[in-house]
Amino acid sequence: MSMARRIALLGALMLGSCVTVPAPISTDAQLALAATALREGRLEEASELIVAARRRDPWHVDAARSSALMADLLWRDDEAISEQMAAIRLARKADQPEVVRSLRGQLGDQLFQAGRWGESSSPLLAGAMGFVAERRRAFAIIAAALPFVRRFSGPLVTEQPLLGGQSPEFICGTSGLLRPFAIDTGTSMTTVGASFAAELGVRSKQVAGVAVDGAGRNLPIEVGLLPTFRIGNVDIGAVPVLVVSDRALHMRDLHGGPEHVPRGVLGLDLIAAARLTLDPERGSVVLELPQGLPTVDSVQCVRAEGRCLVPVVIEGTRLWFVLDTGASHSSLTTLGLKQLPDGESRAVASFRRIRTVGGGLASVREVRDLVLRCSDARFLRVTLPVVNRGKSELFPVHGVLGIDLLSRCRVTLDRGRARLTALR
Repeated sequence: MSMARRIALLGALMLGSCVTVPAPISTDAQLALAATALREGRLEEASELIVAARRRDPWHVDAARSSALMADLLWRDDEAISEQMAAIRLARKADQPEVVRSLRGQLGDQLFQAGRWGESSSPLLAGAMGFVAERRRAFAIIAAALPFVRRFSGPLVTEQPLLGGQSPEFICGTSGLLRPFAIDTGTSMTTVGASFAAELGVRSKQVAGVAVDGAGRNLPIEVGLLPTFRIGNVDIGAVPVLVVSDRALHMRDLHGGPEHVPRGVLGLDLIAAARLTLDPERGSVVLELPQGLPTVDSVQCVRAEGRCLVPVVIEGTRLWFVLDTGASHSSLTTLGLKQLPDGESRAVASFRRIRTVGGGLASVREVRDLVLRCSDARFLRVTLPVVNRGKSELFPVHGVLGIDLLSRCRVTLDRGRARLTALR
């Protein structure tokens, strides 16, 4: 073959290869793919896309905002706040005042959630607009009355006995009183009934709109200040609490017996600030300073819309379940049923009442004889009722891990990771 022919052939091959190389997608398209991945529960893929977009275009406002959102989902409060501040700076440079206001409101939410109350008041007021205006104004007023930051003082570890009953409850102290609080990992904030709030001396109550209960329904709330709060020998000081009607705090035992109505529940805001271990074998709850859990024997949790979700594997399919010690029974959502292999055809007629903080739900279908695995715990012959718990626009909820299964294992939560160990 002549040299001229070889050069022509090589040129043709190079031209052909160039035609087949896909053009790089834009940062906006990359972030849209990440949002879709999040809605479908593909956490790792979404994280990789957002990290790549942030690295590729460090001046992109939505890339910084998405990075803050991902850090918040993964319980990385300091990183989420830092990235949110970066997004605000970029939006200001781009002369986007409405975007700045929205971002500042979200920053206020993140600071309040992290217990950095003194910093949260101003951005909460700046972002008090639209459907969140009432809530953010109320939280800003309470934030101004709280300590600058949340601090625990006392011993490094406290172990408290669990009270009898199906829902995990233990004694907490406040204003010289010792009273039982239920541990509810399905509730975003520590919550008390209205009459209990009066008894405890909750002050500065502000109407704060609505919150979503464990059943996915809107619940009218107030936010107030509890002047002192103590868990065992650990003094937490003043804490914010949600105040709801007494009837809103409903639980029923696993066997459908008389209702048990907790007067107060310890929510994720305080649970996430410590390492918490529920140990049914010892009949106790242990709280200690957060240390982090090794990745080899724990799972990454997702914090979405005030709920803690853990990855659950059923028949080779990874689903995301709310870790909810306030739910009487584990269950599948209608979305989870669709994700389960042959789920629709395996659902059989049944009737079961499921109780959560906030009320009860009725299930008329269930899927039986499932093998469910979460972290180190494996559950056999599980029956999951199917319930409709509403739709999440950010991250999917495929089901709920309730106290029926959680009471059969030791549960540790620490810095956004969970370890479930089956009891012997």
